[in-house]
Parts: sequence; C-alpha cells; structure tokens
Amino acid sequence: MPFLILKFQGKMIRQYALEYGRPLSIGRNDKNDIIIGNMLVSGFHARVEFRENSVVVSDLESKNGTTVNGKYVDKATLRNGDELGVGKHQLLFTENREDITFQDTPLTALKASSLDMTMAIDTSDLKNGKQDVPTGKRPVKPLPILVFKRGGKGRIELENRYTRIGKDKGNEVRVKGFFVGKRAATVSRKEDGYYLSYVSGVAKPRLNGVKIGKDGVKLTHGDTIAIGGVSLRFLSKVRMRKVKVPTSVGSGASASPS
Repeated sequence: MPFLILKFQGKMIRQYALEYGRPLSIGRNDKNDIIIGNMLVSGFHARVEFRENSVVVSDLESKNGTTVNGKYVDKATLRNGDELGVGKHQLLFTENREDITFQDTPLTALKASSLDMTMAIDTSDLKNGKQDVPTGKRPVKPLPILVFKRGGKGRIELENRYTRIGKDKGNEVRVKGFFVGKRAATVSRKEDGYYLSYVSGVAKPRLNGVKIGKDGVKLTHGDTIAIGGVSLRFLSKVRMRKVKVPTSVGSGASASPS
C-alpha cells in the first residue's frame, strides 16, 4: 500500500495511507484528509488518488501551485520517492510503509474566518527554493492584465496561477448569462506564457472570434477574449499600478493601462 509522508523543514510529521477508491485531499480547510494550516496553502489545494494502476496528483487550481520534485504540475503520475511541494510543506510519496519516528507537530486548520485568505507568493522564488512569506510591499513589476472592452469596467492583474471566468461568485471575472457556465473558462499561467481554456457551459469562450476548447490556446499581446456579454483584451506588456478594482460585471471603478 502506498503512503504520503508529510514533512516540514526536513522533519517527518505524519504518514497517510492511500487506499484504492479513496482520494486524499490536501489543503487548509478542515474538511481535507491532509490538513495543512498555513496561509500559503489554499483551502482545497491538491488531491492524490489512484487512477487505474497509477497514483496521480492533481492541483485544484490552488493560488500558489503544486510541485513534484520542484516542478509545477497541474496533474502528474507519481513514482516511488517523488516529493510534492505544497506551500512550505512537502509530501514524500512512497510505495511502502516507512519505519519512521514522527515529530509531534500540530497540523490543525486555521480559523474559519481565514480559510478564504490564501497568501499569494512569487512562484519564481519557490522554483529557486526560497519559500519565505514576503514582507512589506512587493515591488511593482510588469504583469499581464485583462482589460474590459465590454460588459464591465476596470482591469484584472494576472498574478495568480489561474484567473477564473464565469457566473459563479468565486470567479475573478464575473459573466452573466443563462448559457454561461459557473466556471466557464480559465486563463492559466504556465512557464512559457498564459493560456485560455474552456471549462464548462454551453457558451464557449472565443479568442479573436474563434471558439476555444479545453486544450487551451496560448495568448499573445492584444488578443480579445469574448464570452457571454463580456469582452476582454489581453495585454502582456503593461506596467501595473497597485490599484484595486472590482472584477464583477457592471462595476463602477476603473483603471487604465499605463
């Protein structure tokens, strides 16, 4: 039977058995199987489960991402000895129970009022092994943005790994419409750029007038994204001012690209 061994700062904390047909969910929310009470961890961060004869880890669109042996993944098949990275913690995947003395470290979830307040970090530091929480003001640096052309006002900084589009309240870009899915589309940040992908709903997103599927299409500066009554322009060469603007349809505040 395979196991996941939770580690923190090199110390073994706890061991979790992985059973066929019973996924292990990982996150800050106390409904998870593996609870990690750290602000760098999303409420529901990742999931590990059997898929046929393999064990697969899936990132659940977490804010700071999931790594396997230091490489960011959306989904990956695990091999004996692989190490997952979730915030400041690691999970060692082993195919057999290890005879290990574990540290008595509390892993309780944060208070409910903090469950939706995941702290974002600069993932370039994570890739270089620097996982400290940033202090003070982050330096203003060029970030790609989405700017409303129709159906709303303002702009959205693409600083998270996923920017979600749809009619559900949890989306960064709210789009009204009977045929628009609760999570209609996502703009995903990958190592080589940003990609638009269809997720659900009758109405599919259009990129420069062409419908997009679930495989995703890489965005280039000036592209237009349209879904429902909303139209957005993707700008990759804009220096952002740190201005907070609403992202819901019909919001009154606005900001202009500099």
